[in-house]
Amino acid sequence: MKIKGKISNFLFKNENYGIAIFNLIDKKNKTLVIKGNISTLALNLIYELEGENVIDFKTNKPAFEVNNWKLSKNFSKEIYIKYLSSSLFPTIGKRTAQAVVEYYQDDIFNKILKNKQNLTEITELSSSQIDIIFDVTNKYFGDKKILDTFVKKNLKMEIFNFLKKICLEENEMLSILQNNFYEFAIAHKLKSFEDIDNIAIAFGIEKNSPIRVSWWAFKIGQDLLFETGNTWFKLDALLKKLKSYFLDLKPTEIEEKLIYAKNNKILIFDNGKIDNIKKIYTYESYSDEVFIANTLNNLSNKLIPNSEFDFEAVIDKVESYVGETLNISNFKYNKEQKNAFKSFFDNNISIITGGPGTGKTTVIIGLIKFYKLTYKKKNFSVMTPTGKAANRININNEFFATTIHKFLRATGNDLFEYNEFNPISKNLLIIDECSMIDNRLFASLLKGVADIDKIVLVGDKDQLPSVGYGNLYEDIIKSAKFAITELKINNRQIIEKENNSIIALANAIKNNVISQFDFKNTNNIEFIFDSNPENVIDIIKKIYLKNNPTSIEEQLSNIQIIAPMYKNFLGINNLNSEIQQLINKNLHQGYKKADSIFMINDKIMSTENDSSLEIYNGDVGYIKELNFSKNKLLNSKLVFNSIIKEVNAKQFMKIILSYACSVHKTQGSEYNTVIMVLDPTNYFSNLFLNKKMIYTGITRAKQKLYIISSKELFINAASKEMKKRETSLTTKLIENS
Repeated sequence: MKIKGKISNFLFKNENYGIAIFNLIDKKNKTLVIKGNISTLALNLIYELEGENVIDFKTNKPAFEVNNWKLSKNFSKEIYIKYLSSSLFPTIGKRTAQAVVEYYQDDIFNKILKNKQNLTEITELSSSQIDIIFDVTNKYFGDKKILDTFVKKNLKMEIFNFLKKICLEENEMLSILQNNFYEFAIAHKLKSFEDIDNIAIAFGIEKNSPIRVSWWAFKIGQDLLFETGNTWFKLDALLKKLKSYFLDLKPTEIEEKLIYAKNNKILIFDNGKIDNIKKIYTYESYSDEVFIANTLNNLSNKLIPNSEFDFEAVIDKVESYVGETLNISNFKYNKEQKNAFKSFFDNNISIITGGPGTGKTTVIIGLIKFYKLTYKKKNFSVMTPTGKAANRININNEFFATTIHKFLRATGNDLFEYNEFNPISKNLLIIDECSMIDNRLFASLLKGVADIDKIVLVGDKDQLPSVGYGNLYEDIIKSAKFAITELKINNRQIIEKENNSIIALANAIKNNVISQFDFKNTNNIEFIFDSNPENVIDIIKKIYLKNNPTSIEEQLSNIQIIAPMYKNFLGINNLNSEIQQLINKNLHQGYKKADSIFMINDKIMSTENDSSLEIYNGDVGYIKELNFSKNKLLNSKLVFNSIIKEVNAKQFMKIILSYACSVHKTQGSEYNTVIMVLDPTNYFSNLFLNKKMIYTGITRAKQKLYIISSKELFINAASKEMKKRETSLTTKLIENS
């Protein structure tokens, strides 16, 4: 179905989608609502639209869904006169417009563009009016081949708009699109790859060309790294997936075309001279490992003069300061912790690893004071991967811990204001929760900081590794290149003269003796071995009500359900719904997003970094306000870290419910009470769960831990080694020393 008319105003639009009021030319005073990929259309220009009549599912009212469109350029004399005398052509009145139409008769806009000089023959036009007519005609009716191609091929308009912003001329844009658009798009972090590929094909790339095969290999390589956490992959795995995209190419032909990827460093091929394993890296995964290894080795070998001082006297001052700060009388560091201070002084790079309750945070607080006293410097920063972990350290005004993303001033898409071209100067970096940091982020951090004299890496090597590729913290430790202090003595005893069962369980898992653990005699763990999902839901509700604080702020950090799976009855999604209905009796209007409903006072979590709001992935808060217009969410007020953030509807898409969440999402946090739910009825539980996941989950609990599972599943999961990540940072650290 085709219609013809002009847009009078937009009701809504973003870079890819729009809703507008459309005035039909053929039917006077007849308007309708149109929607679709129309955001680049201009007001008051006449378009021919192709599409179909539909019923809008939100408003339940008729609308016209636009599938394709083109700008009308040929009209009757009457329409031409209306166009030329409209607000599009300032200073051109009806009489002047009539003179132009009478001169050209037909195909007027094309004739104007073909020869501007002919306008001077119209005596009614001044020189300024000639410029106006030509410039406006060129703007709206000039060659729009690129835009037409994007529209006809249904290409992503967000990318077109990006190109339009950075290109001065259409020829420049066309050159980018026709000359290895993949390289440009990847360098500028454009998404998605499928959209990039469609654009490249539309502008002339051959489907089986070496360029296209190589960039698909890059995309598949990235996917393999994300799926496995490895930093490299094998040729067989790459060819197997590439074959599904290039069905008419033989594996030998695909392999031959990958020479382009090798020559242009899209992929890095390692022949395995050292370990006889042929590896393929993406350029980023390879350069990250090389840069990290070179930077750490160079820093380790850097000569930094140390002043003489009385170690014990300085430690006494530090202990007095820490005791006063933490309100602990007669505070003293144990021998292991003192070794961390000696290691810090003696080495440019020092590593502190230890389980829960071993005093890592207490050591960090003391190291800052120690650094100030011994080096007389204040140019340092303390950072963590998450805001929750940073808040744990921020207990006084001596320093302010922040997230790595905030420290580097993240701008989105793994880009930062502080980078290799614009580094910030810091002499000391102390980084906590290092097991959560992937290679890409750590390389970005090292590139974004200049003048580093010392780095302290703090974490728990037995926790889950990062979500992104690499096994950074463990790889650095395994290299044995740097001073390591392992904290084993536990300081977290909640019951006088009794062991902390949470710590005992963590040690049993870590030391592979879970089968010997006494499940009956525990003081702060309650095991509930039940395989009936309906029983389990009832049990979870009772436990939650029993332990849930009345204050919303306290609920954020005092209690947390942790579950490894999202689906099924005992998955995260359903648990969030069940607990929401149990404790949030708010009667105000809710906001439905996907399968979830969000209401005022709901506990929520951010799933992405948003530097404009200073909200980061994993931050937990609650909903204070939801503001609607005609049942559509306009904006909201969310509270994170006791600060109210005004969040629009688009930004709200990054928010999820957080009564229950995954183990990875809780990493870096601690809660007074943790309810860990393992689902024995989910087939994937036995495949997915492992000892690092269980260890990380249970060590989020400070005072009380509930474990709900079948006994068999829990013991199997707590005994199962996590699949080893294939990385080469350890080797590069040793090789490049």
